[in-house]
Amino acid sequence: SYLVETYMNTRSYEAALKSIERIAHPSNQIMEAKQKILFQLGTQSFANAAFKEAIDYFDLSTAIGKYNKQTQADASYWRGEAYYRTENMQRAARNFNDYLQSTGQKKDDTYALAHYNLGYTAFNQKNYALALTWFKKYANLVKQKDETVADAYNRIGDCHLQTRSFNDAKQYYAQAESMEGQSGDYSFYQIALVLGLQKDYSGKITTLNRLIGKYPTSPYIVNAIYEKGRAYVLMNNNRQAIATFRELTQKYSGSQTARMAAAEIGLLYYQNEDYDNAIEAYKYVIKKYPRSEEARTSLRDLKSIYIDINKVSEFAAVVSTLPGNIHFDVSEEDSLTYVAAENIYMRGKIKEAGQSFDAYLQSFPEGAFGLNAHYYLCMIGKAEKNYDMILLHSGKLLEYPDNPFSEQVLVMRAEVQYQLQQYADALVSYKMLKEKTSDAEHRLTAQTGILRCAFLTDDDTETIQAADDLLSIRKLSPELTSEAMYCRAKSYLNQKNDNAAMNDLKTLAKDTRNSFGAEAKFLIANLLYTNKNYAEAEKELLGFIERGTPHAYWLARSFILLSDTYVATGRIPEARQYLLSLQQNYQANDHIGSMIESRLRTMNEKR
Repeated sequence: SYLVETYMNTRSYEAALKSIERIAHPSNQIMEAKQKILFQLGTQSFANAAFKEAIDYFDLSTAIGKYNKQTQADASYWRGEAYYRTENMQRAARNFNDYLQSTGQKKDDTYALAHYNLGYTAFNQKNYALALTWFKKYANLVKQKDETVADAYNRIGDCHLQTRSFNDAKQYYAQAESMEGQSGDYSFYQIALVLGLQKDYSGKITTLNRLIGKYPTSPYIVNAIYEKGRAYVLMNNNRQAIATFRELTQKYSGSQTARMAAAEIGLLYYQNEDYDNAIEAYKYVIKKYPRSEEARTSLRDLKSIYIDINKVSEFAAVVSTLPGNIHFDVSEEDSLTYVAAENIYMRGKIKEAGQSFDAYLQSFPEGAFGLNAHYYLCMIGKAEKNYDMILLHSGKLLEYPDNPFSEQVLVMRAEVQYQLQQYADALVSYKMLKEKTSDAEHRLTAQTGILRCAFLTDDDTETIQAADDLLSIRKLSPELTSEAMYCRAKSYLNQKNDNAAMNDLKTLAKDTRNSFGAEAKFLIANLLYTNKNYAEAEKELLGFIERGTPHAYWLARSFILLSDTYVATGRIPEARQYLLSLQQNYQANDHIGSMIESRLRTMNEKR
């Protein structure tokens, strides 16, 4: 019992568990300790994003019984969190409900968060009525209205929108925006969409203008400008619609939405019978976005215009000057060969489909469906984990960077380059993706990839910029928040900007269960030691040792640094004792052993 208590106090949970399992007939007190230890091991695994391992520990903790009812309740809550992170919404909801029924701490923040999480489990399963109930309960439970409450109001608005309760949706979006949080841009955007559904196009435009003015760096900006243009179209104000769409194509020409806007400009001129401007607008689409669907549509309308103005003979001459090998009339053989390959793919015959798409590209190197074939070959390469195949066909697709598949292809290409440790190339791909996308998930993928590639290529300036970019995101996951802070702190250290690094390290060091926090705790002490602030370094190290961490390497480095601190202050016997103790107890086969030996050898030479 005493040994178990010692292990618990030093957070040596694995050692404590082994000690308990050697007891033949454990008492209720020991079983309660085992229940708590398994729970703590689960939270450690969760903190390190090992969610399946965390679930296993929580299962073991709850299976022991009710020696400690609150520990059992807490294990249910965190098991729910782990299931949520692995996208198992049904099991997550079951565990959050178990927690609510069994916890005795109903004024605790976790009690309120369980309601919030149940809102999301229902929302993600498209059970909007149930989600609405849970989010409202959460908002009523929380006294301090923070960013999470604003998010709950937005989800309540979403639930009302799904059931077409437009006025209720607007009310909750407005409540969310009034809290001046990071999600205000989303609230404005949704209010504008609701106003559009209510055919209040003037109100929609006013709201979108407020969004653009108040949140100029919002990820919703591109879609906001496009929706503003659409509102003008529905108000029959084609002149203003064209000006708005043109603004979008000029500012965000690489986005998929810009392709749509460019095609809209041509269509509006065409509908106004302004054929000269329509021709120029359609030619712009075809030149700027060759082989895109918008280019095909533009070519079709361009042909119709020349027919309308009785200048069919000029059409062939115009087409011959346009890039992209876009053919209005697709040969039957081209079409049938492609469709046959696509049908094989849809039947799940991946290998045979790959051969058929290759055959299509060989027979029709400038075929009408070449982009589609290259895209499917990328997907086949992904399914077969054929990295060379993905790189080859994604490269072919990106020769037309504004094609309809470019975002998905850039995601695949960047991931492959990263897996192959081609970090400089992956950085280029992730930057292209970030520039092109208006999708929040793809943008996050790009931002995360840029951070990791910049860090791994030792580009400190790029790393700091990428970390700043990531950390500006509302509701960034705790794991990514820690990773971004860690990379930024290490880059600041490389740049000798210790003060800036210290700010991030102190935040990271609050949780030593994960590797970022454990290393941060060591680095703080190391900075103090380097600056000859030995008393503060000793205090920091002893605090870390007392708190403990599952990351033995950083604990061992801290013991060595503590020994160095004692040497610097003339306390050689204590320094030697710490090193000898560490040498005896540290089991891993790494360079810690040589660090200990070199220091002991130096001490012996000076005796």
